[in-house]
Amino acid sequence: MVTLAVISDIHSNFKALEAFLAFLDRHPADGVICLGDYVTDGPFPERTLRMIRELEDRLPCYLIRGNREDYLLQNPGNRQGWKPSSNTGALYYTLTRLSREDLDFLGSLPTQRLVCIEGYPRLFLCHGTPDRVRGNVETDPGLKEEALKKLPYRYLLGGHSHHQEIYRLDGKVYLNPGSLGIALDGVGGHAQFAFLKGDPGDWEPELHTIPYDLDGYLKAFEESGVDRMGMSLNKAVRKSLVTGVNYFYQCVQEAFKEAERIGTKDIGLVPESFWRELERKFDLP
Repeated sequence: MVTLAVISDIHSNFKALEAFLAFLDRHPADGVICLGDYVTDGPFPERTLRMIRELEDRLPCYLIRGNREDYLLQNPGNRQGWKPSSNTGALYYTLTRLSREDLDFLGSLPTQRLVCIEGYPRLFLCHGTPDRVRGNVETDPGLKEEALKKLPYRYLLGGHSHHQEIYRLDGKVYLNPGSLGIALDGVGGHAQFAFLKGDPGDWEPELHTIPYDLDGYLKAFEESGVDRMGMSLNKAVRKSLVTGVNYFYQCVQEAFKEAERIGTKDIGLVPESFWRELERKFDLP
C-alpha cells in the first residue's frame, strides 16, 4: 500500500509547513506531491524553500511550480521594476530574499507532470488546470469539468484556487488539496492538504485540515519587513490568514475596476491613495 501526501499554495507560510511536517512524523507517507506556489505573499520565503529542499532529502517528492514562481522567474534582475508598493511590494520583497540557488531550483521545476506509481492509476499534476497554470476552477464555471473530460488519465491534481475539493465525473477524479499557506475555509489559522491512500489498483483521496502557529506567523510579518514593502495587499493577506476569507482577491478586483475607470489595464498605475481607501473599505489591519 502506497500513501502520498499532497500539498499546494504554501505562499511562504513556513509555520503551516512546519505543522504539516510534524503531521507527517505522526502519519508517515511514502512521498509528497506539491502543486506549486511555494513562495510570495509572506515573510522569509527562503525558510520555506529550505524546508522543501530538506524534505526532498527525506522522501520522494513530486514537485511542480505555480504562477507565483513564474512571476519571479520572468523578472530576472527586477527588469519589471517591482518596488515597495501595494501592487508589487510583496513580490519585490520575495525577489530580494531569494538566492540564485533558490531561483535556479524553482526554474528547474516543470509546470505540470505525470506521476506513475506501479500498480496504481497515473496522477496528472498541474497548478491550475492542464496547460493553464492560472486556471481557476473556483472562479471559472465549467473549467473543472472541461479539464476532466479532456484528460486522458483518471486523476487530475490541481491547486491555485485555495479551495479543498474531491470531485468525481464519469469515473475521473479531480483532487484539490486546498492551500497549506492561506486556506480559504472561512475559519482562518488552518493548513489544508490531502492524502492519497493506495488501495489495490486505485487511490482513495482524503482531505485534511490542521491548525498551525498563526500568531507566530503574523509576528514574522512584522519582524521580516514584508509589511513595509507589501503595504495594502500585504494587509489583505494578513486578514485572509486570520479569517479564511479572500481579501487579497477582493482588493485586486477592486484595483482592476479602478484601473479601467482611469483608462488603463495596468493596476500598477492605480495610486496608493486608492489602496488606502481599500484598507478602510475592507477594514484591513
